[in-house]
Amino acid sequence: MWRQAVAVQVAGRAVLLGDHTLVVKDGGRMPGVVSLHDHSETQHKPAYFRGQCWGAIGLVVGTLEGCFCLPLALRIHQGFRHLGQAEPVSDPDPSLPERLVQIALQFTLGQDAPAFLVLDAFFSMASVFRLARSVYSMALRQPYLVILTRAKKNFVAYFPVAPKPADRPGPQPRYGEKVHLMEVFDHPQGFDEMACCVYGQRERVRLMSVPLLWEPLGESLLFIFAITSRGPLALMCSDLTLSPVTALELYCVRTRIEILFAVLKQLLGAFCFHFWTPHGPRHARRPTPNRSLKAPMMERQPTVAACWQAYEVFVFCAGVAQGLLQRIALRFGPEVWQQPHLYLRTRSRDLPSEKTVRHVLATRVLQQFLDLPPNSLIAQIRSLFHGNQKKEPADLPSIV
Repeated sequence: MWRQAVAVQVAGRAVLLGDHTLVVKDGGRMPGVVSLHDHSETQHKPAYFRGQCWGAIGLVVGTLEGCFCLPLALRIHQGFRHLGQAEPVSDPDPSLPERLVQIALQFTLGQDAPAFLVLDAFFSMASVFRLARSVYSMALRQPYLVILTRAKKNFVAYFPVAPKPADRPGPQPRYGEKVHLMEVFDHPQGFDEMACCVYGQRERVRLMSVPLLWEPLGESLLFIFAITSRGPLALMCSDLTLSPVTALELYCVRTRIEILFAVLKQLLGAFCFHFWTPHGPRHARRPTPNRSLKAPMMERQPTVAACWQAYEVFVFCAGVAQGLLQRIALRFGPEVWQQPHLYLRTRSRDLPSEKTVRHVLATRVLQQFLDLPPNSLIAQIRSLFHGNQKKEPADLPSIV
């Protein structure tokens, strides 16, 4: 996708999306299964359950108006105690956001290209911004990774402080006037009205961007405040020169990674594996504190690691299948719509979805098995198979 020039480019950077998804698994001897807590307001699972935490990085391909999230990496991000490694004792695990940023950095370094990494409010941590700024490109004279994330409602920032007068004793103050982010929306006179694409719909929004000092980081970040038809929104970006319209449009694309998870789970069955190993320690099926996870014996750790790798390879194959469906939709979109497909009341966009492409391909593949040339190899195998089936009743011995 990257080499075929279908990746979205914004200000010379690719657009990466990152997030975690929780998969219910209650196997007693499945490595990587830990106690999880789902904070989602639209969840269909209990608040606490047993399962695996998967971190994913995806590349936005197509256009911002009609795009897919191409899966680049999906890995288990909790339960490393089952591999004999040290497990953080804090809850939630503070290294979860950092592990996702490390995967994004590996991609940008491997491709030698800068990128935006769009994240949700869970990743609005100082360690995420520090890690992204730690890898700097001397040729580009800028960090490889620019973080764009939503700010939490209780965050505060500070205006830059004015220089201290020379006759005033004491050190130079570090922070200026405090700003509660959500109180900024009480002053609509400071916003400018602009046209922007919000979740696929063009509308007039009110925007304001201002660089402010963020105390956890100790540096300035660009804060973007938006008033849309869906309510107020506060964003944080490590690029102080980013346009507020571009920042809002990039964050609205973040929903594509949620669709990526839905396709993997419901359409492709990427997480419907049941691999397990008897060499792993048995754990309870009800939620228990993760600090009580047990490590397998030293001689059994390679077998447990192989089972762990089988999970990731299984999901990787599903990600490859999803990428092929997306490529077909981008390259042969009009041809896909001309084929018989599932009933759709209305088309949400011109780009066909992975489900539509899968249904069209399944129908065409079955049709090709029926419409075979007489001398094709598959036709000969089928005729031989039917011929053996007809001879089997005659060859059966008689029962006296």
